[in-house]
Amino acid sequence: MVKHCDSADDWEERKERIIGLGERSFHKSYYPQLKQNLDRLERFHTLLDHTSDFVVLVTLPDGLITDANAAFGRLIGKPVEALIGKSFESLGLGADAVKVLDILHRDMVFRRDPRQLPNHSVITKYDTNNTFIWLDLSFRIAVLDGDCYGVMVGRDVTERKRNEEMMTALLTEKAALLDNALVGIISVKDRRIISCNRRFEEMMGYTPGSAIGHSTRILYESDETFTSFGTEAYRALNLGLQFAATIMLVRANGEPFWCELTGRAFDSENPEKGSIWIFTDVNDRKLAEDRAVFLSHHDTLTELPNHQLLKDRLEQAIMLADQGHNVIALMVIDIDRFKTINDSLGYGIGNQLLIDVAKRLKGCVREIDTVSRQGGDEFILLLPNLPNPDNCVTLVGELMAQISQPFFIMDKELALSVSVGIALYPDDGNDFESLMKKADMAMYRAKSAGRNTYRFFNEEMNDEATEQLNISVGLRKALENNQFQLYYQPQLKIRGGALIGAEALIRWNHPEFGMVSPARFIPVAEESGLIIPIGDWVMQEACREVVKWAQAGMKNPVVAVNLSALQFTHGDIEDSVARAIRDSGIAPEMLELELTESIMIRDTENVLATVKRLKSMGVRLSIDDFGTGYSSLSYLKRFAVDKLKIDQAFIRELVTNQDDAAIVRAIIQMACSLGLRTIAEGVETADVLDKLKLYRCDEVQGYYLGRPMPADDFMAYLLRHLGGLNSAD
Repeated sequence: MVKHCDSADDWEERKERIIGLGERSFHKSYYPQLKQNLDRLERFHTLLDHTSDFVVLVTLPDGLITDANAAFGRLIGKPVEALIGKSFESLGLGADAVKVLDILHRDMVFRRDPRQLPNHSVITKYDTNNTFIWLDLSFRIAVLDGDCYGVMVGRDVTERKRNEEMMTALLTEKAALLDNALVGIISVKDRRIISCNRRFEEMMGYTPGSAIGHSTRILYESDETFTSFGTEAYRALNLGLQFAATIMLVRANGEPFWCELTGRAFDSENPEKGSIWIFTDVNDRKLAEDRAVFLSHHDTLTELPNHQLLKDRLEQAIMLADQGHNVIALMVIDIDRFKTINDSLGYGIGNQLLIDVAKRLKGCVREIDTVSRQGGDEFILLLPNLPNPDNCVTLVGELMAQISQPFFIMDKELALSVSVGIALYPDDGNDFESLMKKADMAMYRAKSAGRNTYRFFNEEMNDEATEQLNISVGLRKALENNQFQLYYQPQLKIRGGALIGAEALIRWNHPEFGMVSPARFIPVAEESGLIIPIGDWVMQEACREVVKWAQAGMKNPVVAVNLSALQFTHGDIEDSVARAIRDSGIAPEMLELELTESIMIRDTENVLATVKRLKSMGVRLSIDDFGTGYSSLSYLKRFAVDKLKIDQAFIRELVTNQDDAAIVRAIIQMACSLGLRTIAEGVETADVLDKLKLYRCDEVQGYYLGRPMPADDFMAYLLRHLGGLNSAD
């Protein structure tokens, strides 16, 4: 008798016991065959535990369960181990099922050859937690080691029984019983609607009884759909199968909608003569699914292809380009100063503007081209199958002209420009990531060139990007490793030549590159946000140094420190200044903060409030590079600065250029009328110095008077200067 194994360990123990018996009872030549059969039995047992059908082994004639698979245990709601040894009748599968076991035993007695014995099937109801399900059970005899067993295989056919019950109701003209069903139901003969329930008429938009007698063609959008669906459906019905599909149907008013159809023939040998169909309206669900699939590959705002879809299309374009030896262009298009529009007019107008820009870009390209939005105000154009690179120049000119035309949004007229970067396949890269990176570099080069232009990628940009990356990585370590150093450029009174202080200028002593110019690393520090901690360090270091100047005998020394716009917008400049003054112990008027004009015009009200609080601390304020920005008299009055620093661009050719001379003279006269001091930077000759004296400029700095120098060299300069004054006294 077959014994059920409770676990893997039981199975192994049983195998060893049987194999041991085999070694004692059989010749050794039978042992490999025995072991092979046992392994096969183990694999078969595992297979049964993974099938969804129920399988049970029962002794005959006493009807005791000797083995079962996992699916049967789940049906009964008990572990299989708990069922072993119990009577089949106690399972509650119904009297018909128990009766079949008696029939099997009778067949076995009258027919000794099991192979000639028929199978027996029964469909029975089974109660699972007060819910009835229908089971289709099939029985046959199996002989194992000379003993006879009944093998039952079953499956859940509840859904099939319900469909059959509905078919019966329709066939017996009891369709009224189905009028409260949540699904539409029709019976069809020769492809004509014979009967239907109320839900079907409501779903399809037909008045009661008006669909009866019509061809099922009225349910479909076209003859082609009607024919192809019917061919496929009746092929399945003819095989005795249930057919299910999701298809676009049309309501009585012509409105299309998605519907799920399930059908079964009354007679599989002649399905055309009668079938029943269940209709479920899945339009909302299908549209939601389609929308979800669409949005997984498209931008939600503009509905343009997104990053992933653009990448897929580029990969396809590359395969075609390799076959035809064509060029592919990838363009990065960035709207100039778009953040200003968002900040000043709001995101509603900004979003509508992006939608309108997307429409214009699509109007400029061919059908085979792709316009994509990656996020923000950046668009990507993929132009496959170009004969040569020059073809995209014409397109760039056209799209820039289109974008330059005014946009009208919510009664506002907006003027835009774009900066464009272009990378080409195969010259600039052979995959999506490398082409995107290089098109991006070219776009930033277009931005640097003044915006509203385009640039093709070249290797020089790659070298610059590599250098910027190295600088960015190095900057993060520079503060920790004390690689920064302050240089000081002397500032003197133009009358008498007294040394009044110096401007603190940062230098980077890189362990690999040597002394790095601020022009190379300050823009990177600004872009990465590292300028904020670097600016704090400069403030602290400069304040500590000016203390030494006072201790050396310099009267009322002042150190000038440049401020970044980022320190105003993202840093805590007031706390940084207060901490530097407190830690160094200097008088506040010994620190002069140099503001650029770009700081003053950015978020003016907040900057003005911050400047007033800084002034209340007692520090001095000056405007750096005056004359090159957007300052006006109203700004100067409101910000109440102490000094204007005339940009060196006007100083270099002061003696030879009459325009520069007129500008410098006007700045000095304006500052004098407002009670402001002036300082000229970039003084490199005696003639320029004399000219500034003539114009009554207050202070000067430049190579003629002293180059920027390390702290120790500046202290020596200071002592020489003080010694010279003492000698003069």
